[in-house]
Amino acid sequence: MSSHAAHTARIGGLLADPPAGPIARLLVILRSDPRAMTVAFLGTIVASLAALVQPALTGSLVGALQSLDMQRLMLIGSLLVGAAILSSVITAGVNLVTAYAGNRLVRSFRDESADIALRVPAEKLVDHPTADLVARCSIDSEKMGEVFTRGPIQALGSMVLVVGSLIQMLLLDPILTVSALGLCLLALAVIVVSSNRLTGVAFERQEAQGAYVAEVTRALDSVLTIRAFVANAFAVGRLSTTSQRLQDASNKSARAQAFMEPMVSALIQGTLLVIILVAFARVQSGGLAVDSLVAFFMYTMMLIGPIAGSTDTVMLMAETLGALKRMVELRAVTERLPQDSQRIHAELAAVSLEDYGNRPRADPDVVEGEVGFRNVSVRYASAGSTSREFAISDVSFDIMQGSWVVLTGTSGSGKSTILSLLERFLVPSQGLILLDGIPLDDRDEDVYRSQVGYIEQACPLFAGTVRDNLLLGRTDIDDEQCWEMLDKVGLLPTIRGRDEGLDAPVGESAYAFSGGERQRLAIARTLLRKPRLLLLDEITSGLDVLNRVQIMELIRSTMGDITTIAAGHGRFGTDWADQVLVLDGGRLVENGHPAEVSARSALFRSLTAQ
Repeated sequence: MSSHAAHTARIGGLLADPPAGPIARLLVILRSDPRAMTVAFLGTIVASLAALVQPALTGSLVGALQSLDMQRLMLIGSLLVGAAILSSVITAGVNLVTAYAGNRLVRSFRDESADIALRVPAEKLVDHPTADLVARCSIDSEKMGEVFTRGPIQALGSMVLVVGSLIQMLLLDPILTVSALGLCLLALAVIVVSSNRLTGVAFERQEAQGAYVAEVTRALDSVLTIRAFVANAFAVGRLSTTSQRLQDASNKSARAQAFMEPMVSALIQGTLLVIILVAFARVQSGGLAVDSLVAFFMYTMMLIGPIAGSTDTVMLMAETLGALKRMVELRAVTERLPQDSQRIHAELAAVSLEDYGNRPRADPDVVEGEVGFRNVSVRYASAGSTSREFAISDVSFDIMQGSWVVLTGTSGSGKSTILSLLERFLVPSQGLILLDGIPLDDRDEDVYRSQVGYIEQACPLFAGTVRDNLLLGRTDIDDEQCWEMLDKVGLLPTIRGRDEGLDAPVGESAYAFSGGERQRLAIARTLLRKPRLLLLDEITSGLDVLNRVQIMELIRSTMGDITTIAAGHGRFGTDWADQVLVLDGGRLVENGHPAEVSARSALFRSLTAQ
């Protein structure tokens, strides 16, 4: 496993099982790159120690100037310059290491969140549309680099400076130190109390920013439709609404910071004022030498500097933790809730073994193509989105291996829902789906899907070449097989006519191809996989009657005796169907051979008359 893959795997583990506390989460992220953390940790300590030496050397330099001891002056000056250079060089190195580590971290979060986004269940895409997923993969991932560049490691350096400065200040003048420390602790208390509020405000702003980016992406994806319908005002209105939400969240964040920063600033200024007054009294009484006073003031600035900058650090870490929370929530969306094992066993017990010929249990890694639905229902994800509670309700049927089955019915009757269940895009709200006598949930998703062909109505293609779209990363299919399949689907003249051949660019959103050509290319891509179960979702909607017949005959001749389930309207595939399932309002109302169903169902006759 490469270092990047290992790093990404650790990030995946964090998102799957994150610690409860915010500090623990930040530390887990740092431990994902132990070498960078170690170098940055040690470098920060050394640079901080080198910085702590400088006030003491400056005080000694003032003393040497007072006594006009040139030899001592040259020695201390050299040491002071050396300490400053050492601190600067090490700090620059640490900054570079943490920047590289932050970039690696961002990439790992991007890759992992993209992988998660591609696994979001279909029923969850209503709440997490494409644009929202894009925002989480990009904006939220970018925030994670702050953990290395402006997070706990830098806070550690500040702690070293604060503790070291306090020790030196106590050695120089305990009375002054107590005066400074009291107000510094008060400033820290204000920051700690305010940090929880800042975390919530930062998360709210990130949610609003994600919503705005999502809306912009949706508008740009639909830009041609918006222009065609002269709907610019509609699109701008939606963008304005989300922009207003982002502005309100930003204002809330600004109010939180506006309160916190002046409070900290006032406390710091008060600290400096007290130190000046007490220092003046101490010098006047002879209790504090001038050179010690110079060193004390420099240590005081080292003490106050980290406290003054802690507001920005707290805000940045709040935003980072908010981004991490959004990613964890997205990861949780991909976790399908395990079905109730007692219910599954009860339903399995109710399935008669005679239905499957008392045959032995099938191989879960092999698809043979025998399908059974047992009282399957799918509830709509969003309550109130429709007058119906269920997309399909109490559906039961059996499909024998090698059958050609047509799913038909009015629009919204549940045809695509059944195909989505068989593709495992959806899981049943109730009931059980069997494949070759095995509950579908018992099969490994990737192994199962690698043997299932799915051609959808939209037939999406990807920006890239024709070959890219045919293979989708597979390496076991050669160019000769690609040309042969393109010939079968009637695309050979089209692709041969382009100078690049299989390397011809498809173009963004496949604008280089007509709707019918996109469908043919998608069909060729599926048939090249030689699936054992084929699912067709109204794939001929963009073809004329002649091409429709040719494509259906091609699929039937190419696929042989595999189980094919085709959803569509009209006489879509019914002439050679072995079985017809007629749906109406989410319920299965007819099931049988087309001739038998036609004889008894007026609905089916009206559908096939179209």
